[in-house]
Amino acid sequence: MSIPINGRKDIEIEDYIMTEYDRVYFAICEPHQHFEHGVVRKILTVDNLDADGNIEISLIPSDTYYLLPGTYYYEIKLKIGEGESAIVKTILPRRKLVIC
Repeated sequence: MSIPINGRKDIEIEDYIMTEYDRVYFAICEPHQHFEHGVVRKILTVDNLDADGNIEISLIPSDTYYLLPGTYYYEIKLKIGEGESAIVKTILPRRKLVIC
């Protein structure tokens, strides 16, 4: 799988091929909430790759059922490797999400 990193110059890699140890983390957070404590969280692995080698993050109604209307933020991170040598990179920094 090739993950396009959103063109930020402070990220060292342009494309990345996922391995079995890597994880893509997605979170929806309240305005002052830490990523790790997001109100909606998803973890995706190489098992989630589609036929083209992409990962699609989908939300279903039950994911957001208990969220009140308002402003939230979402973010996507990539954990490369495992154990103490693992590296976490932000793929998509916090973006506003309004739920009506």
